[in-house]
Amino acid sequence: MNGPCGSQRKLSGECSERHSLQRRGAVAVVAMVVLLVTSALLALQVRRVRMQWLQDRQLVVQEQLEILADAALREVQRRIREDSHWSGGSWVVPSGAFPRCESVSLEVRSDGSEITVQLRSPAGLETAAVCRLTRKVRVSHEQ
Repeated sequence: MNGPCGSQRKLSGECSERHSLQRRGAVAVVAMVVLLVTSALLALQVRRVRMQWLQDRQLVVQEQLEILADAALREVQRRIREDSHWSGGSWVVPSGAFPRCESVSLEVRSDGSEITVQLRSPAGLETAAVCRLTRKVRVSHEQ
């Protein structure tokens, strides 16, 4: 067997040049496929890390808002003990007061025996998508 090239072509060198070009083309195609697969895997990894970062950020904001809601409840309970006719109010905590948290609005309502504290972040939006917490507590007027 003389291989893919006849014996006359092999002697002239045409066959070896053609095989060399075919090998280079095959190597280029394989390299491009490997690069494409690597790029796709890298893109998936970046997307996964970004999603994890967003979830972690949301948990931190949620925790900060829960701490703020608890503090607001304690403040409102103190105000109601001082003035039993106090019915509520609203406050806006500016952006930057809490790390990683936009502005927060607090709305407090009291009907005398029950307190509702509602937090929205960001404060300016009527339909805040980030966090909305509502707390209800019964208040006794005893010290």
